[in-house]
Amino acid sequence: MFTKSDPISRRTILRGLGVSMALPWLESLAFAAGDKTNAANQPPVRTLVTFTGMGFHSQHWWAKGEGAGMELGPCLKPLEPWKERMVFLRGLWNEQANNGVIHCMQTGNMLSGAPMSKTEVHTGVSFDQLMAQRIGNRTRIPSLVLGCEGPIPGLQDGHPLLYSSHISWSTAVSPTWTETRPALAFDQLFRTDRNRGDRRVVDAVLEDAKSLRQRLSLSDRQRFEEYLGSVHEIEGRIKRADKQRDANGWQPTLTAPDRPRPADGIPADIPEYWKLMNDIVLLAFRTDTTRIATLKYCNDGSAETHTHCGAKDQHHQMAHTQPAELVTLNQYFMSQLAYLCERMSEVKERDRTLLDNTSIMHCSSMLHGNHDSRQLPIILLGGAGGKLRGGRSLDYLDKSNRRMCSLFLHLMDWGGLELDQFGDSKERLTGIS
Repeated sequence: MFTKSDPISRRTILRGLGVSMALPWLESLAFAAGDKTNAANQPPVRTLVTFTGMGFHSQHWWAKGEGAGMELGPCLKPLEPWKERMVFLRGLWNEQANNGVIHCMQTGNMLSGAPMSKTEVHTGVSFDQLMAQRIGNRTRIPSLVLGCEGPIPGLQDGHPLLYSSHISWSTAVSPTWTETRPALAFDQLFRTDRNRGDRRVVDAVLEDAKSLRQRLSLSDRQRFEEYLGSVHEIEGRIKRADKQRDANGWQPTLTAPDRPRPADGIPADIPEYWKLMNDIVLLAFRTDTTRIATLKYCNDGSAETHTHCGAKDQHHQMAHTQPAELVTLNQYFMSQLAYLCERMSEVKERDRTLLDNTSIMHCSSMLHGNHDSRQLPIILLGGAGGKLRGGRSLDYLDKSNRRMCSLFLHLMDWGGLELDQFGDSKERLTGIS
């Protein structure tokens, strides 16, 4: 329990039995040192990469114009309210991803630009994990790597399908563990003892929270209460999702299961599942548990059938055949980013918002499902701490430098890691900052 003599700062941790819980950004704590201009008291810039496989409808992924007059193609329509916070990038590519024409050989170097072996698993360290290794010690968790679909095993034409399932790589031969279970992803943020799952996180830190609340300003108390409430609400949804799946959510193809159901808490309902993962990223950033995250909504080559969007075929099949229904599915993907923008914009951090202090890159490993990776569909969202200006469409297709790794140098700059080179690039893109 805190006392009046205890120093408090952004690093203050709420503790309880089996639980460690970081604090959100609060002005009372940020100014504890008495210097409102000190760079250490500025809200940090977060880096988020989101990914959906197999590109978008080939006729409907586009943007043109600037600012409020910017026009968005049908695939991007859910981002209409956020177009002035968005930068649409055309023409970027990973040259090494064009040495093969199947999905796995166009995905494994998505965030590294490195050459990929066709006979064994060997690619390169992704830029998010390089950030985690170099500056991840600034937070309790160096990076958070989440996914909404498990890995694809085996080979395709002798090529490792593991490439299709991972965009985040810790070494050239080791993809970063991608957590697909919301409950365990949540545990990464808050639990120090995973065996104590019978008590809510907020309940466990209640005494510390009561003591700290008395030392906050009136406005910070409201933020603090909202934060505790959101943690409590999301954890409740995770528990309810697990119970719902027990009752009627998971429908096996067998008459009776041939093995016990894994207690992993994955909702059967895809929209609820993806929303939970979005909310866990938001919590991770709000608590400063990590500043680096990747969220892979689906694999490249995904066999998921999105019946909630009216789809009758698997995503992979739709990506190839390009039916009109694919636009609806693509819009669902973009609605995830719109949700993140909305939630982040609600979180105040001094004179900015969490969205202002985040750089979001959404990417896919090909322009459309017929394996066209000569240019990649890329958008940026957020403000990167005031360093990224939205409402723009930038075309690099005919530029001498259109390397994805040149964009990664910008993202690392904004996140606090400045390098002279990364992957196949020694120069940054023109016109981004």
